[in-house]
Amino acid sequence: MPLQTVLVTGANRGLGLEFVRQYREAGWHVIATSRPLDEGVRARDCGAELLQLDVRDEGAIHALAHALEGRKIDLLINNAGYHPGAHQLGELDYSSWQTAFHINVIAPLQIAEAFLPVIPPGGKIVNIGSRQGSMACNREGGRYLYRATKAALHSITRSLAIDLTKRGIIVVALHPGWVKTDMGTDSADIEVEESVSGMREVIADLGQHNTGHLINYDGAVIPW
Repeated sequence: MPLQTVLVTGANRGLGLEFVRQYREAGWHVIATSRPLDEGVRARDCGAELLQLDVRDEGAIHALAHALEGRKIDLLINNAGYHPGAHQLGELDYSSWQTAFHINVIAPLQIAEAFLPVIPPGGKIVNIGSRQGSMACNREGGRYLYRATKAALHSITRSLAIDLTKRGIIVVALHPGWVKTDMGTDSADIEVEESVSGMREVIADLGQHNTGHLINYDGAVIPW
C-alpha cells in the first residue's frame, strides 16, 4: 500500500502535535506546519516534514500549495485555531473578532481551496470544529465569538462537502471534546492522546455516508 500523507496545520503543540505523533507512529508521511518554525521542533523530532505557514497570510498559503504541486495529500487537517476567551456580555472585546474569524473561518477555507489540486479522489478534509458552534446544543449562551467562528466553520464545512462530492473528497468537522491543552486548560475532561486517537478512528471510517457532518471524537454525530 502506498505511503499515505497527512498535512496538519498548527502542529507545534496540543492537538496538532498529537496528530503528528500518532500519524507518524502509524507509518504516515506527515507534513506539519507551524507559524514560527522554531516552535515546531517537536513535530520535526517526531519525524514530520516541518514547513512554515502563517494561516493568516493568504500569499503564504498559496506559496505552500505551489511548493507541494505534484505531491499527494490524502488527508488535510485544518487544526490551527484561535480561542479569544470565554467573554460574556459586558466584557466582550470586539477588537479580537477580526483575528478570530480570519484564523478560525477564512483560513481553513483558503487552505482547503488552495490545496484541492493535490487532494486526490478519496482524500479527506477535516476541520477542527466544536460542539460550542452547534446551534442545537447551545443551552448555556455566552462565548459569543468562539461559538460564532465555529458555527461559521461548520457552515463552510457543509458547503465544501456538497461541492466536493463529485470529486470524491470527504469533508467533515470534528469536535475533539474538551481536551487538556493550552486552549482547553487542565480543567478539561480528556487527555489529548484520547481525543486524537478517537478522531483518528473517526477519520479512518469517513466516507460518503458521513461527509458534511459534525462528528464527536467518539464517533457520535452532533446536530448543527
